[in-house]
Amino acid sequence: MSKQILSSKTPTMIIPFGTEIQSDAHGQLNIRTPGNLVIETSGHYGVLESLNGSIRIEPQADVEAVQVRCAEACYVQGSLTAWKVSAHSLQLESQAKASIVLQDTEELSIGKGAQLVGNFPNEKELFVLFSRFADQLKALPLFAKRGSETAELPEGDEAEALSPPKALESEEILIAPERASELDTELPDPLFFGLILLEREFARSAYGPTSQRVIEELIKLLQERDLEALGLTYRTLCGRIVEPGGDVRRAFDLMETYFSATSV
Repeated sequence: MSKQILSSKTPTMIIPFGTEIQSDAHGQLNIRTPGNLVIETSGHYGVLESLNGSIRIEPQADVEAVQVRCAEACYVQGSLTAWKVSAHSLQLESQAKASIVLQDTEELSIGKGAQLVGNFPNEKELFVLFSRFADQLKALPLFAKRGSETAELPEGDEAEALSPPKALESEEILIAPERASELDTELPDPLFFGLILLEREFARSAYGPTSQRVIEELIKLLQERDLEALGLTYRTLCGRIVEPGGDVRRAFDLMETYFSATSV
């Protein structure tokens, strides 16, 4: 093969020794590198991590990530949407935009014209705030109760691991807004927020048919307010979800918190 002369305009990607680049169960890219990490283009990520350096998001980049972790500074020049940022410092430069739910940093710097939304120190404070405005959240048209066609279970051992729940109607079920609001008020706040997380995770369709069926069953128990059956089965059902995502884990924690408190 003849040697090719690269143009100075040709972009070059250098992957340092020790860097890990993987795709998770949701199709999101996870990048872990020992040094600095610079993101120049927009994209969706699971985890962005710099073990010993900093992470910089360039002005033209619109980045969405579940977690951003670095030993030094997280510089945002473009746009960042993240569930959690863990870094020594978070620096938003001029005109930068960041929507961060949980922030674990020692220093925070916000430039002129920059915007920061979120910034909770932990999930407990986030839940407490949501609890204070539970009525307002429940009034939002986030979800409509809907029927769905019964998912087919795979054959073999995986099918035997999950007992088929009660059949769901395939036709869409419509509920009057007044009745829907009345049903929502009957569900304790931890379980209500757990239902929101599970509904969102179910809509992503990132799981296999068995895991999707389990999430559907959890949603059905919550929507029907069958707390007795939910309390007896939620641990077993959650244990059957293959590689559960962050929303499923948080929903499990909320159910665990509620049922642990009510059993005392």
